[in-house]
Amino acid sequence: MRKFFFRRKDNMTFNRDQSRRCLPDNLARLVVTGLLIFLVGACASSPAAPDKGTGPGFAVVPAEKTGLFTNPPADAVMLNEGVSWLGLTDKPADYAKARETFAALTKDYPKSRWRPLAETFIRMIDAIQSLHVKSLSVQEKAGKLQQDNERLIAGCASLKQENEQLKKDMELLKKLEVQLDKRDKMLR
Repeated sequence: MRKFFFRRKDNMTFNRDQSRRCLPDNLARLVVTGLLIFLVGACASSPAAPDKGTGPGFAVVPAEKTGLFTNPPADAVMLNEGVSWLGLTDKPADYAKARETFAALTKDYPKSRWRPLAETFIRMIDAIQSLHVKSLSVQEKAGKLQQDNERLIAGCASLKQENEQLKKDMELLKKLEVQLDKRDKMLR
């Protein structure tokens, strides 16, 4: 092998016949070198784990060991589709469509290895939707309480004004009473 790659050329002058004989040898060296580089590069690279990320372009379902030209199983595709309906950075979540997709997966593929995950997603979507309904009712109640609070504040302001007016009226009555007492004393 060493002779194959590292041939020593004692004579630096070539004629056409010698260069034609060296061409197949050079081509063979180039092919073998390229093949070695390809194999070393293939062994050195590691496949990316598709279930590590959550952003666009990341799959939730780990890639199964399939051939180069085979399609992934339909249940895995449905699971990925359902997860994509849960929302990405560029589109909002559509929980109804995601739930439909997961329900179809559990119905169409009862023995799928992704069925428990799909059922968990369905339960989580139901919990999210019930919490959303509860939060809407809490927001409505909070809005009503805010309106009641504003009415009470307005009522308190009017009561304060009435209280001030009553204080003034009481002072006026006291003055009038004092004046009446003075008149009564003067008339006696």
